[in-house]
Amino acid sequence: MARSDFKQRSSSSRFGSDNARNKAFNNRNIIIAIFFLLMLTIIFLRTTTLQLSSADIDQVAETQGNRAQMRVEAPRGDILDSKGEPIAYSITEPMLYISNPGLRTAALNQMLLELSELMLENGVSLPDNLTKYFDYSSSSKEKADKTGAEFVFKQELSEIEKWQQTKDLFNLKIEEEAKNAEEAIKMDPQDFYQYLLYDKFMIEDREAGGDLRYKVEEAFNIMQMRYLILEHNWKYTQGDAIEVGGPVNQKIINTIEEQNQKFSGVLIADKPQRQYTENSILFSHVLGYTGSISESEYQQLKNIGYNLNDIVGKSGVELSAERYLHGKPGTVPYNYWKRTSEGEEFVEGEGGIPAQPGSTVRLTLDQDVQRVLLESLAQQMTDLRDNEDPVPAKAASAVLMDVNTGGVIAMGSIPSFNPQDFAISQYDAEAALRVEEYFSDNETKPMLNRAISEIYHPASTFKPFTAISALENDIISPESQVYSCHGTEEIAHREWTCYGEPEVGHGDLELRKAMATSCNLYFAKMGIDTQIVNLSETFKILGMGEYSNIDLPGEAKGIRPSPELKRQTRALPEDQLWFPADTAQSSIGQFDNAYTLIQLARGVGGISTGKLVQPHVIQEITGPNGEIIKPEMIQVEDLGFAETSISMVKDAMHGLQRDVEGTMTYKNFSDYPIELGLKTGTAEVQDSSSKNISINALFVCFAPLDDPQVVFASVIEDATLGDGLSTVARDVLDQYFGFEPRTNNIFDSEE
Repeated sequence: MARSDFKQRSSSSRFGSDNARNKAFNNRNIIIAIFFLLMLTIIFLRTTTLQLSSADIDQVAETQGNRAQMRVEAPRGDILDSKGEPIAYSITEPMLYISNPGLRTAALNQMLLELSELMLENGVSLPDNLTKYFDYSSSSKEKADKTGAEFVFKQELSEIEKWQQTKDLFNLKIEEEAKNAEEAIKMDPQDFYQYLLYDKFMIEDREAGGDLRYKVEEAFNIMQMRYLILEHNWKYTQGDAIEVGGPVNQKIINTIEEQNQKFSGVLIADKPQRQYTENSILFSHVLGYTGSISESEYQQLKNIGYNLNDIVGKSGVELSAERYLHGKPGTVPYNYWKRTSEGEEFVEGEGGIPAQPGSTVRLTLDQDVQRVLLESLAQQMTDLRDNEDPVPAKAASAVLMDVNTGGVIAMGSIPSFNPQDFAISQYDAEAALRVEEYFSDNETKPMLNRAISEIYHPASTFKPFTAISALENDIISPESQVYSCHGTEEIAHREWTCYGEPEVGHGDLELRKAMATSCNLYFAKMGIDTQIVNLSETFKILGMGEYSNIDLPGEAKGIRPSPELKRQTRALPEDQLWFPADTAQSSIGQFDNAYTLIQLARGVGGISTGKLVQPHVIQEITGPNGEIIKPEMIQVEDLGFAETSISMVKDAMHGLQRDVEGTMTYKNFSDYPIELGLKTGTAEVQDSSSKNISINALFVCFAPLDDPQVVFASVIEDATLGDGLSTVARDVLDQYFGFEPRTNNIFDSEE
């Protein structure tokens, strides 16, 4: 019993001791926890104080790099013609910019007022971002004293409503969602003015009891400047400079430099501006145009130093040579106010890196040949429209190419556009309207480079392709090349009519006479014997229906006939079968044949030389120091054609120059100083919607006959016989070879 009591007492004593120790331990933990809590509270309060103080003093977020430097764009490189004459270049103009100067609201407003007055005094317009939506009434604008001025909205009220609700601008709400009158949409212009004056930009103080600091016109000037900052608030808060206006004169430059502390955050930097010469319109489709970088373009280019404000090439060489033309941006220092615990400190920007201009791109195009090509093509179109039997002649294109290098000597399309309109459209309303019309014209498509982006049925200009295929597949030869034409006859279960001799036919024909008379029956029979598989393979070897990989964007691939293509493109099973009549049609350049002019020129050049070249418009690219960083890329492929095959087709194409009197082609070239290979084409085109039939005129040639240097291809849409285009070919070749052009019009009367 005693032992039991002892155990109980011992146990109670131990538990009491443990409780005392636990209590002391818990008290210590509480004290430590309170200590850490107090420390965290002090740190939090200190951090909050610093953050609030920083936000109140300077709203510019800290960013990596030197805050006091602005990025400036590099001038784009020049684009020259083959002789080194500039057709696109860049100028730089001094422009006004503003970065976040770290000023409090009242000081910022005062500085912006003084800056706006300096601009207006020197003929520099204030930014019009705000006045596109909100401005003085017409009557108020005419008054010198703006006291009591009336304001108006410049857009439909529905647009104004959306504008005021924009989250990154005003973030106002419709009446049902607004918590109070201050955050509700202001549909009365005077109310909106008061909102900007007192609430949004805090230009005046409501607590001042009507004692205004600024006149109405002064306040509105500040509003225009503040709204510009508001629209670019993300850039502004990141320390990036915003373009305010310009170009500026020397007086503004001197004032800003001399009073840089007064105009804190304001700087002047040269802004590159793309310019095009008067002759640039001759090269518009090859040259292309520039514009502001799009979001998708920025995502592709941002990793190599491009900026959201960059100007980039949008088409032509401006696009294909963008990486070379762009240059490397630089930096310009600027000043700002920095606030510390000891007060305000004025910081002058230092350093800066000059922008490096882009490289110079020299083209293969000859300006004199290019001018003649376009002028002659335009004249031919005019003559067709003014003829006794007029045709629309709504569009045209032509190409002259070096058959040995692939260098494009001339390339033009009509209608066209003026590249300079794109360069000035941001501040020239008439130019902006023309740009809009360029893109909205879906009928004549002035933005389309028809030489590489439009495909045409080649019609009879394709007969040399059929001939070379027949020769290479031993269907005809110098000893065996005769097919008979009976005028009208059944071929491959279809009745065919010879357009040249529909009644009696041409009789027995050899290749030269068949090519000169363009006898469809001859080539239809020869094509059927050659078979579509062999024809299509030869066409492919000559680059037809394949990308030429010309150094211009927007090239179309074209369509090359084959049984497989027919199966893939026809919906009904019975229409998917290949028939001999399809081969006959393909042999004369109809059916599924559709190619670009550059493909047609390249292919004809390949037939005349036995070599296939890669077309290109860029001769070389040189760096800012004159070093060649990209030489001319000449790629030539030997086609492996037999010399006899090449010789026979060349001789056949020569027949059009010497054998067929009375044609326009004969009149143009029968007395020409050199021998040539020629072929005309007249393609019937059926409109898919109206089912109307129109005619495209085509013409191809190469010169000289024995040692070809150049190849020419051309088309006029909705025209007449391709024979007339021989006039354009002669004008272009005269200019290229340096022959004296004809001064009289030999086409007004018959010889």
